[in-house]
Amino acid sequence: MIISNKKNNDLSFYDTFKFKISLILSTTIFFYVFIIFFLPFGVSNYNPNHQYSFDFLLEIFYFFIIILVFSLFNELVIRPLIFKKATIIKIILWSAWSLYFLSSVVFFTYNALGNWHDLKLASYFEFLIQVSVVLSFPIMATYFVFRYKTLQQQIEYILTTKKAFIDSNQLIAFKGQGSNDQITLSLTNFLYGKSQDNYVELYYIEKEQIKKFLMRTTLSNLCESVNNSIIVRCHRSYIVNLLLVKSVKGKSQDMTLTLDPFDSSIPISKSYQKSTLENLHKIKNFV
Repeated sequence: MIISNKKNNDLSFYDTFKFKISLILSTTIFFYVFIIFFLPFGVSNYNPNHQYSFDFLLEIFYFFIIILVFSLFNELVIRPLIFKKATIIKIILWSAWSLYFLSSVVFFTYNALGNWHDLKLASYFEFLIQVSVVLSFPIMATYFVFRYKTLQQQIEYILTTKKAFIDSNQLIAFKGQGSNDQITLSLTNFLYGKSQDNYVELYYIEKEQIKKFLMRTTLSNLCESVNNSIIVRCHRSYIVNLLLVKSVKGKSQDMTLTLDPFDSSIPISKSYQKSTLENLHKIKNFV
């Protein structure tokens, strides 16, 4: 078996749509709540006896809308144009740009609402510092929450996988009978295959969604061509990627495998049960 070279600095979460939306919402909500409770920008410089009128909350809500709109534009439009794959250096530079960009937006919004009464260079630099300090909290918090979840998943993977485990990045070539009946998938993305008469539907992960690829071949021929102990036949109609199995459910007559990350349920027939479980035990620390 090949020792995995998977590193602990996986930052792929930073490029996901889920992370971007979480970052946008946390930044917007945190800033809105902050300016309501602490009343910055010279409104009253934190007065515990301040009366919160509807007009005041509505005026402050303008900042919520502005931060939300420009954060969406920044993360979903500008960032994909700047870089495609996250690294520590790119994350630091992007965070610095985001703080500068949003702080500038807040400054001009504040002046627009106040008839441009504080449009001074000194005030602008003061805004950059103060607003950047405030926004840095939700930005860092969102990053560390997602980073923690990623590390937690890696730890769970190590705890449930043998020390000598398969390299999840290795590529598997699936070939059918026709010239167009072929696809190459990484072991970490392939889920399972399902027989449909003289065709096989391959299910795999792409951009955090399950995709399907139909090829003309039989399940037996596909297993022989793949010839990988991780991808095994567990049923007369199914092949499965054992590396992504997270649980085995049921008894001998109705046993199923549950796969990460979408909880796909794959049946194990009695005739393939022994070989499937033996191969699974070689890879995973299942009892």
